[in-house]
This record gives sequence, structure tokens and C-alpha cells, in this order.
Amino acid sequence: MAKRFYRNTVENVVKIFRFLKKCEEEDRGHVTVGEIARATGLHKWIVSRTVDLWMQHVVEEIIPEELEDVGIRIKLIKLRDRGITEEAVLRGLAMRA
Repeated sequence: MAKRFYRNTVENVVKIFRFLKKCEEEDRGHVTVGEIARATGLHKWIVSRTVDLWMQHVVEEIIPEELEDVGIRIKLIKLRDRGITEEAVLRGLAMRA
């Protein structure tokens, strides 16, 4: 069964990608879901879910184990490839749908 887009999925992917691209250009490294949410105006749940379902092909994700051991789960995200374009992300998204 093919995945179905949620409402605004494409727009949300673009917002998240543009913020991550800006972070790469500024050499910020990994950023939290909360940082992405604040910068894009999206809810943290939407950011996390969009990254998990639709952006795994373009992002690198780290969840520090030492924080999980004390009950804190933080997802750190950055682009896998600095040179990836928005068009490439959208092509990958279309293929995943």
C-alpha cells in the first residue's frame, strides 16, 4: 500500500529542508526538533513525524543514548548531503509517496 501525504506534507518538507539548509550554510551541525519547530512555525510533533516518514532519505538523525538512559529523548537532525537541492528533495518525496 502506498503512503499517503498528510495535509501540507510537501510544504512542511520544504520548510524543514530550507531551515536545515540554512543551518548547514552556517555550519551549525545537528539541530533539535524544537529548534526546527520554532524556526518553521510547525509543531514539534509535525516536524518529528515529517522527518521520520518523509525525509529519512535526506537527513541524518542522532538520538543520544546517554540522555535516553535518564529518560530524556532528544532527536538531533542535519542534512546528509550539504549539496542536496530542494528539487532533489521533492523528487525523492514524490518517489516515496
